[in-house]
Amino acid sequence: DNLRATSPLFHADKIRKPLIVLQGANDPRVIKPESDEIVAAVRKNNGVVEYVVFDDEGHGFTKKVNEIRAYKAILDFLEQHLKGNAGSSNSGDGK
Repeated sequence: DNLRATSPLFHADKIRKPLIVLQGANDPRVIKPESDEIVAAVRKNNGVVEYVVFDDEGHGFTKKVNEIRAYKAILDFLEQHLKGNAGSSNSGDGK
């Protein structure tokens, strides 16, 4: 019950802010099917999700080209979703 209570998957319906998920396809800790599930659950609830999968990475990015791609995706995501919102009433609670 504790795992269910803390798992984002079982609370995806409460996610209201745009979400970015960076996933290494070979990640042994956070396996890709788990990320697929959370992305699908958020989208099912009409949430906005940017999902970037790195086919040749595991947990953490070791290849420079993938690090650059990840940081670029993060910057683009932040620019798209935060630009012009500096004065908004964002509570920072992820809802």
